[in-house]
Amino acid sequence: MKSLARMWCIPDNPPPNPDCFVIPSYALVSRTVPTRPTRAQIELAAEWWRRFPSACVIMSTGDNQGLGITNAKVMADYAVRLGVPRNHIIEEERSLTTLQNLRQSWAIAQQRSCRQPTLVTLDLYTRRAVATARKNGWHDFYWLSAFAQGEPAHGYKWLQTHSRTTILCYEVGALLLSRALGWA
Repeated sequence: MKSLARMWCIPDNPPPNPDCFVIPSYALVSRTVPTRPTRAQIELAAEWWRRFPSACVIMSTGDNQGLGITNAKVMADYAVRLGVPRNHIIEEERSLTTLQNLRQSWAIAQQRSCRQPTLVTLDLYTRRAVATARKNGWHDFYWLSAFAQGEPAHGYKWLQTHSRTTILCYEVGALLLSRALGWA
C-alpha cells in the first residue's frame, strides 16, 4: 500500500508568498469534529498561515453529510482553535462536490484579487484536486499536501475515509469518474 500511495501522490508545488489558502473538506466525524484527513489539511494551512499571516483561509464545503451544519463552519472553528483569527477565515458553505469547492473557492480568491491561491489537500486527494482545478480555470496556483491516517466519517462517507487504503481506492475511482464527466 505504501508504494502504491507514493506512486499515486504528486509532489507539492509550494507558494513563495501565499495570500490565500483553499481547503476543501475531506469529511467530518460529527457536528464538531473533522476527520483526521481534514484536520491535517487545516493544521498544515494554519502552519503556513503563521508564516504568512496576511493570507486568507477559505474553508470550503457545505453540509454534504446531512449533519445540519456545514463542513466549512466546523473547519473554521477548528482553525480558530489552532490560532487562525476568524477575520482571516472565509466559509464557503454552498459546495457539495470537489468541482463546486474549486469553482466557488476560485471565484472568492479572484474577488479578493489573490495572486497566489494555494490548495491545501490530503496527499491522496491532491492529484484529483489539482486536475479538477486546472480543468476548471485555475491558473498560476500552488498546492500543499497533508498526510493523515484515515478515520471513519459520519454517514455514507464512513467507508471512503475509513483508512488510507479506502481513501486511495476512492480517489482513484473518483478521478476516473471525474475525467469521464469532464470535471478533471
